[in-house]
Amino acid sequence: MTEALGSPPIIDTHTHLDDPAFDLDRVTVIERSRAAGVRHFVNIGYAPDRWESSRALRENAPDVAIALGLHPQLADQYAPSLVADLKRAIEVLNPVAIGETGFDFSRAVPGFAEQERAFRGQLEIAAVHGLPAIIHQRDASDALMKELDLWPGLAPIVLHSFDGTQRLADWATERGCFVGIGGLATRRSSESLRETLTRVRTDRLILETDSPYLAPPRSASRRNDPTNLPGIAALLAPLWGLSGEELCWLTSVNGVSLFGLTAVELPPATPDFRRSSEAPVARRELKPGEGSRDPRIASG
Repeated sequence: MTEALGSPPIIDTHTHLDDPAFDLDRVTVIERSRAAGVRHFVNIGYAPDRWESSRALRENAPDVAIALGLHPQLADQYAPSLVADLKRAIEVLNPVAIGETGFDFSRAVPGFAEQERAFRGQLEIAAVHGLPAIIHQRDASDALMKELDLWPGLAPIVLHSFDGTQRLADWATERGCFVGIGGLATRRSSESLRETLTRVRTDRLILETDSPYLAPPRSASRRNDPTNLPGIAALLAPLWGLSGEELCWLTSVNGVSLFGLTAVELPPATPDFRRSSEAPVARRELKPGEGSRDPRIASG
């Protein structure tokens, strides 16, 4: 396994490396990601066929962990037979999390009742197994908070590819949620999102790509992949007064703790990463317009 010497460890906490977009060069992408410093991948099995493809991916790549669940856009499939299959898959495959689940109101269907049933069912499964729940939300901040407030005893919650309101960010901080950050936040059009992200404690940040989706601006391809994480970290780290290396380090520490990735060996902190062991937690307020000053943040 090839790794970049002298670079901080990186964990891609949300990826879809089993997606058909990688069918022609999956092995090459994973090797290039390792060479870029990615130590571990969490692959999201969000549908029954993706549970199996995630298993196969992990079988061939020991640095892959998996999560299992049903995406809210597929909530109309949440029937007793699927629930039984999901529970059986969890027992056999030992995922590190449940999901991605949640609410997606960007489309008219599935309707709210179907999404609510699927979401609640998966939260119950997460509670029974004591596993983190990986949450997808689009245009659903208020409904998401209202639902999760009914589940105070859940294991850690992950707000994947955060794109919520300031109110959701503050709620997440109070609740102790982990917040996924990636290419979406680097786009010029995401200035308000970057300002909102400064409200999140750095000891609750995790890096993700959502590969093959959400490629950052000026990436080599419209297909996102984990090799983009060092560049994404470099662009977003100043929001918290960090270097890209420090953000990579502390998000990896957070990811190991969150998902119990005992196979990931984090080297002792060097002086370059010393601040990571004393992760800053107070948010840094941005001055008006500051969130888009970095000239590397392109339109997207």
